[in-house]
Amino acid sequence: MIRLPLEGLFLHLVRNGFPLSVRDYQDAIVALRLGHGTLTRDRLRWLCETLWAHTDEERIRLARLFRDLPQPTPEAIRTMTGVREQEVTTPASPRETAEAETMVPRNEDQEEGRAPSVEFASAAEPGGVGLPQAVVPSALRQSHILTPRPSVSLRQMIVTWRRFRLARRFGPKVQLDIDATIAEKSRRGTLVEPVLVPARRNQARLLVLFDASPSMVPWCGMGKMVADSFGRSQLGFTAIYYFNNDPEDGLFDSERLTRPKLPQDVAREHPGCALLVVGDAGAARGRTDRERVRSTRRFVQRAYDTSWWPIAWLNPMPRSRWAGNSAARIAIIPGIAMFELKEDGLVQAVDHLRGKGRH
Repeated sequence: MIRLPLEGLFLHLVRNGFPLSVRDYQDAIVALRLGHGTLTRDRLRWLCETLWAHTDEERIRLARLFRDLPQPTPEAIRTMTGVREQEVTTPASPRETAEAETMVPRNEDQEEGRAPSVEFASAAEPGGVGLPQAVVPSALRQSHILTPRPSVSLRQMIVTWRRFRLARRFGPKVQLDIDATIAEKSRRGTLVEPVLVPARRNQARLLVLFDASPSMVPWCGMGKMVADSFGRSQLGFTAIYYFNNDPEDGLFDSERLTRPKLPQDVAREHPGCALLVVGDAGAARGRTDRERVRSTRRFVQRAYDTSWWPIAWLNPMPRSRWAGNSAARIAIIPGIAMFELKEDGLVQAVDHLRGKGRH
């Protein structure tokens, strides 16, 4: 298997302690697709330095890496690009090449028929304690998963919303009431017209408050997914607002925390809703913020006063991470039922909102 050059370069830098994330790799891919950093080795180095190097030391390390990596051979270029042998020529300059696609040499463990091995080596450094590290050959390296995998799929979210039903008769009278029709005929002796009643429709009202603070960045896509799922939820009324760590401080129409609104104004606009809060409640950073707990308690009392009831809280952090921080204290506030943000947790939260769950 021959790796893409940028992927091999990225993995090499990460293994050697370069401060890079998957977002940095994605940015470089986008830049290459736009035509930046292509055609020559120097251009690719310029692109990597521009996107990945933030200090002089990091630029020196990148320059040294590009200098030490071997030039691609015509056979490797032909394998990567599918160009015929007579069309492949060796680069005219050692600093330039038409392809940067094979800057990571192929490991011998990748040869077919050989099982790769994993060894452990000492990572002792001057002034520190050496810890064993796994020396994993390149054959065992897995590519990064760049496709988002939400805790709850869109389909599962839609299905779960449909569990939340509060059927009431509403709208025009279109359904036949058999019992009332028979009673009317018995009373009059003749049936002038059938008795019609409105159809039963789901009148459940759901208000979602989503934490859009920096600690919730790994789950920022969930807010849009919740909003998208409402269109097929068959709920009577739905609305979503965003907040920054503490809903008592204010609500916002956008996940970018723009167009602020006071909680009391939102309460007047949407009374009588079941309330679902999505946030880490301080578990992501693992700290206990007493003021945050007190403020959340005040918000719960405000929700009682504005008939936002019942209240369920979905926490994207696992339950084992709640102990010893604000999440554990918020979870035991009377009136709040906190669940993990996963498929089972979402079902339990909805069952709690419909009065069927146990906490």
